[in-house]
Amino acid sequence: MRSDPKLSTRGLARLIEQVGKAAYNLGYTPGLNPAQWAALRYFDEATLERRTVTGFAQFQGTTKGTASQTVAALVRKEFLQRVGDKQDRRVHRLVLTDKGQALLKNDPLQDLSHALEILNQEERWALAVSMEKVLRQVIKL
Repeated sequence: MRSDPKLSTRGLARLIEQVGKAAYNLGYTPGLNPAQWAALRYFDEATLERRTVTGFAQFQGTTKGTASQTVAALVRKEFLQRVGDKQDRRVHRLVLTDKGQALLKNDPLQDLSHALEILNQEERWALAVSMEKVLRQVIKL
């Protein structure tokens, strides 16, 4: 495998694909899908100014309509709530409810985080730097 650069990069690409699928599949839990988990994480971590449907859509690289459907489902399930902006009444910020914050304590992505603990700090750093480089290249395509 090492002697053929195309084979080694293809093999690595397949490995990344499998890790991605495994991580994505962790998001299928009773009552939520991976997009909804991604939204909960986003609204938990985003700055107040970015906690909008548009901000989430941009972060996910999806349409505003798709993001809006995900957000609407989380509002219906009472994991998110819309809060009007005091300076601009046209803008609604999205914040996690207590129920949403409690749910995040059982985030299935924690399983992947725990799996990464087999790597030492130097290995995690190298993986992060490498994956960011790959992601930036893929986004350009």
